[in-house]
Amino acid sequence: MSAMFDINKKKAFVCDLDGTLFMGPDPIKSAVDFVIKSIEDDRFSFFYLTNNTSKTPEEYIKKISGANIPVKPHEILTPLITLESYIREKGYKSVYLLASEKVKAHMTERLLDMQVKFEYNPEENELIALTYDKELTYEKLANATSLWNMRNVAPSPMCPIRTTNQKPVDFVATHPDNCCPSERGPIPDIGGMMKFLEITNGMKPSHIFGKPSPTLLKTVLDKFAPEEIAVVGDRLYTDKAIADNAKVDFICVLSGETTKEDLSAYTGTKPAITVDTFDKIDN
Repeated sequence: MSAMFDINKKKAFVCDLDGTLFMGPDPIKSAVDFVIKSIEDDRFSFFYLTNNTSKTPEEYIKKISGANIPVKPHEILTPLITLESYIREKGYKSVYLLASEKVKAHMTERLLDMQVKFEYNPEENELIALTYDKELTYEKLANATSLWNMRNVAPSPMCPIRTTNQKPVDFVATHPDNCCPSERGPIPDIGGMMKFLEITNGMKPSHIFGKPSPTLLKTVLDKFAPEEIAVVGDRLYTDKAIADNAKVDFICVLSGETTKEDLSAYTGTKPAITVDTFDKIDN
C-alpha cells in the first residue's frame, strides 16, 4: 500500500467506467466484485464518471446494473448533464447537435420544457454541440463547418453563401478524449472529430465539458470532503487531471489505457496509488 493513500479515510469513490470497471461491454470482474461487496457492506459510496457521450445516462444505468452493481440515477456523472446545464444557462432554443439518435432523443426530452430544437437549421442554430457521435457522417461534419463558415467567418470568395442571420454561432464539445478503450484496443473518440473540424476551417470549441473539468464532480464534492473522495481511472490526461483539478486523490488502474511505461514517462505529480485493477487497493 502506498504511503500516500489511506483507504480508511475514504468514503466515496468516483469510478471511471471504460478501462476501469469495464473493457468494452465486458465487466472487469475483480474490480466489479470489489464494488459490489463494498456496497453490500455499506463500506463506501460509489459514483460512476464517464466522458463517453455516445450513450445516455439510462444506458449506463442498464450497463452497470447488468454487472449486478446496484446503481441510482444520481450516481451517474456524464458531460451530457453539463451540456444540458449550459444550454439552459445560455437560453439556447436551436442547437445543431452532432449525436446519435438515442442521445438526441434524450436531450430533447431533458429540455422539453424549453422546447429546444436539435436539428440543422443555418438561420436559427445558436449552438453547435459535438458529442461522441458513433453515427457521425460526412454530412454532419460538412453541416457543422458550413454553419460556422456562414456565420462566424468574414465573407470571401471562398464562402459566398451567407445566412440572413449573421449572429456568430457558439461551438462546444462534451469532452476531449482522443480514443475510447475497447476490447479491440483504442478506437476513435471525439478528439479526432474536433481535430477534423479545426483542420478544415479553424473551428475550436468555446468550452470542452467532461473530464478534466471538476464541474462534473460537484454533486460528490457537495456531499463529501475532498480528503474523503478518490477518483479511480485509467487515463492521466482526463481521470488524473479531474482529480487534480478537484484536489482529491487519484487511483491509477493499469487495466485500461495507461501503462507502467506511461507512468515512468509522466512528468506530473504521481497518483496517490497505482494498481493493476481497482480491487487491489484493498490489499
